[in-house]
Amino acid sequence: MPLKDIPEKYKKYDDLRTLLVDNCFIPNDYKKPFAVSARPILNGLLEKGYKIAQEKRYESCINGKLGFARVLIQKI
Repeated sequence: MPLKDIPEKYKKYDDLRTLLVDNCFIPNDYKKPFAVSARPILNGLLEKGYKIAQEKRYESCINGKLGFARVLIQKI
């Protein structure tokens, strides 16, 4: 789904300006690495043209508060 079509409540940016997406909304036109939960990866996201961009878990920080651990992925 294009980034512009993802509802605002399911996309946000952390303090490092990394895109965080929720509820399996995956942007297909976003070229930079972005963070998702493990669920889309378990559902086969890596077989659909994405790769893991960072081998360790990504811990987002929003307004100085630590968020949920995620995985950084990127469109190939």
